[in-house]
This record gives sequence, C-alpha cells and structure tokens, in this order.
Amino acid sequence: MPYVPGFAHDVFVSYAHGLKPLDGFRGRRSDFISNWTHSFVDDLTSQLDVVLGTKDDKRRVSVWMDPALEGNRPLSEGLNAEIKQSALLLVVMSDFYLNSPWCCNELKWFSDHAGSSDRIFVVKAFNTDVERWPAALKPDGHPLPGYPFCRTERADHPGRPFGWPQPDETDKAYWDGIWKLADSIASQLKRMEYAAARTAVSAGARASAESVPARVGRTLFLGYMHDSLQRERQALRAQLDEAGFKIVPPTSDDPVDEPTVRSAFETYVPGSDAIILIANQNSELWPKGQDGGPLGLQFQLAKQYRIPVHLWLQTNDLSTVHNPQYRSFLANVEANARGDSDILIHAKDSDEFVRYIGRKLDTAPKPSKGAEQLAVVCSNAKFGQARHDEFKQTVTEALQDAERSTIFPDDESGQIRLLELQEDISRADTVVVVCFDQEWYWANRIIQELGQMMGEHSAKTKIFVTGPEDRKKGKFVPPFKFKTVVGTSPDNRVPINQVAEEIKKIVGGVA
Repeated sequence: MPYVPGFAHDVFVSYAHGLKPLDGFRGRRSDFISNWTHSFVDDLTSQLDVVLGTKDDKRRVSVWMDPALEGNRPLSEGLNAEIKQSALLLVVMSDFYLNSPWCCNELKWFSDHAGSSDRIFVVKAFNTDVERWPAALKPDGHPLPGYPFCRTERADHPGRPFGWPQPDETDKAYWDGIWKLADSIASQLKRMEYAAARTAVSAGARASAESVPARVGRTLFLGYMHDSLQRERQALRAQLDEAGFKIVPPTSDDPVDEPTVRSAFETYVPGSDAIILIANQNSELWPKGQDGGPLGLQFQLAKQYRIPVHLWLQTNDLSTVHNPQYRSFLANVEANARGDSDILIHAKDSDEFVRYIGRKLDTAPKPSKGAEQLAVVCSNAKFGQARHDEFKQTVTEALQDAERSTIFPDDESGQIRLLELQEDISRADTVVVVCFDQEWYWANRIIQELGQMMGEHSAKTKIFVTGPEDRKKGKFVPPFKFKTVVGTSPDNRVPINQVAEEIKKIVGGVA
C-alpha cells in the first residue's frame, strides 16, 4: 500500500536509459545511467522510510519505475495508467531524458493530470541546459529549482553524478543530496496524506495540499528526555505524527547518552524546524560539569545550530526538584523564557503542547522547495580595512539572524573563484553581492557570472549591497533583478542596524 491514500504509488520515477548496451570484450557492456539510477532510487526509498519514521509495512513509501511495468501490457497504456495513479513524479534529469519522446510524454501525462508543479521533483543527475526543459518543468516561465546531484567544471559540460558510477557510503555529497531530497518528498507526501485523510479522497482522485496548514510536513527533532518520561515521549511522537509533522530521529536512533545526543544533533537538527523537549523534576548527572545536565546540553546545542526549542516543563513546583543544581537551572530557564516566544514552560497536557507547537510552526517561515537555506556572498572587500571589515560583518550577521549560513568564494589575486562553488550556488536559496567603493564593472561582471551558474536564478533571493564610497560615480544596472540595499548614509557611514534589518526583510520575503 502507498503512503498517500487514494493512489497506487507514492512516487513515479521518470528517467531515460543510456544508450543500448552492446557486446564488449568482457561480455555485455553496462548501461551506467540505468545502474546509477536504480541504486539512487533504492537509496532514496530507504531514506524516505527513515525520514517518515515508518515501521508499519502498510505505510511504507511505494516507488514505481519501469522495471515494474507488466510485459504483456501496451507501453503507452501501462505508463499512462501508472502515472495517473501516482502521487508524485520524480524526474531524473539528463540530456538523454530531454531527447526521449517517452519521457516527455510521461511528464506531460502527469502534469496534465496533477495540475500542479508542487508534485514534481527534478533530480539534476547531469548538468543540462534549462532552456531545453519542457514547459511542465518551467511553470510561469521559470525552471523548477531542482536538486543538484552532479559535479561539473564548466557550465556547458554534463558533469558527473555524485557517486558515479555506483554510489557507495563514502560519497558525502551523494548522501547529503539523498537526505535533502527525501526530506522534501516526505514533506509533500505528509501534506497529501493529511489532505486525503481529511477530505475522504476516493481511489484514483487527486489529493490537494493547497489548503493544508503550514505545519504539516515540517520536521521536528524529538530530543533526549529523562527515563521517567519515555512513555510521554512515545505518546508525543504519535500525536505529532498524527498532526502532520515528520519526527526525527527515528526510534532506532533515539539518543540515550552524551555521545548519541551530540551525534543525533549533528545528523538531524540541521534539517529540522524545531527541537521538542519535555522535562520534569528528575535530572541526570551527565555530561560531567554541564549546567542543567542533558537538558542544558541540548539548549546549548540548539543555540549553536540556531534552531528554536519548544519545552514542556511538567512541574509547576520547582521545590519538588531534589537536585539543587538542576533546580537552579530550571528556575533560570523559567525566568528567562517568560519573554521568549520560542519556549512554552507549562502545558495542561500533551494535547495543549501539540496545539502550541502547531501554532508556532503554522506561522514559521517555510524553506523554499529544492533550495537550501544558504547564502553565497560575493564581495570585493579589502581585507584588513576597518570600514570594509565592519560592513562585511554586518552583512554576515544579518544573514545569520535570518537563519542563513554563509559561504564566501575564495578570492585569489582579486579574482573571485566562482567555479569551485557551482554546487553551492546552485543549491543556495540566497545570493548576495557586496560591492565596495561602487566598483560597477566588477559588480556587473560577477552578477553575469552568477547568472550563468545559477540557472534557475529566478527561484533565489538575490541581494546587491552597495558601499561604502561612491568614488567612480558609475551607474549599476542589475541584469538579474537583484534587490539593492544601500549601505551608506549621507555622511558615508555604515548604518548597521538599518542595513541588517533591510537584508533580513528581503531574505524573509517581507520586502
């Protein structure tokens, strides 16, 4: 059975085989593209089981690709039927795909039936010219962001897929990509499951996720809790799952001590929307010397990862806490959290706690599909000059406050080496150009290079920051519709707060 009710399959994989294998010196030659794709789909399916936390075989994700096609059915009839019974379409992009009439038909059949590009996911197994992409992959004229799975040194080169020719456990980029794609697919499946369950969708009908609450499909990290809270933790996991959240870690990877807490945070928290904790009067004695024990450690790690914490403190009377150090820690947490909208200290029961979390996640910003919350910042800063260093720090801190990690390309002899960051530029959701001294020629050249490497640049937030002097009196014409933030005041000073707030508004989609 599929994960989403009303469909025969959760995911239909549309891909093109490589050239037909011929006889070789050692026997039959391999079709590397098919072999890579089959391994990729197997790994993705396994990762979906992890992300969705499915232990019931009846709720495991059903992925369909052409080896499952019945040999005695006409090809077009069989494919059309399977596509119409699939919740999502996964396109494995290559030039072979673009040149395949069958693949184009599959895409058109699904697009016409689904009526929404939200149900289409593009895996960039090879670098391709987005101008050649079919219309169904360019809603409103803009290419879907897609998920990069290849390395290339030139914009016109097809590149090499991660893990080529056969993925294994050593290729970090491959597994990072699998995780991000699985997380996005799982979110969409969650939303469609939620919609189907509440609208009694009949078999074969389309489930719409348009009116589903924003929280559905978001990821929550269920942190370590005292042994006396394991029953509550298990019940909370079930309630959050019912509310439409994805819960990590899977039960098989739940943290139990300091090393597993740190490992779980490193593995799962970067892709999570919030950390969920329950505490009562009981405390642990580890880690050694850690204020607040495991709870304090998780608060500390949450701050490092810049992920909000939602805490349910189950005791209203701190005098019941026997450990004086832990009692003092909880008192400080309670006092500091009174004005902190990210922490709920007391709840009547788990239902109230889940409703609270739901309200928080319904209003929290949602990451863009297919793009990572990452900012690539290109700057002509002169390192060591105080005013430039101050301005660069202002931009970096503003992006951090907007929950964006930042990458600065290497600057070698005044030349920014963008090519080495092509993968990062492709997957980032934000691109920033910081232009000091109004060097317009430099800025236009960099933006043009970025435009060639971004491909689907319209799907990204693009910011152009000027400052701090206008010495050359040039005119800047942003060819890719960057939003400009003026970084100088009339007296040629950097208005730090104003610049920071403007950047955060643009990144947050307010401007």
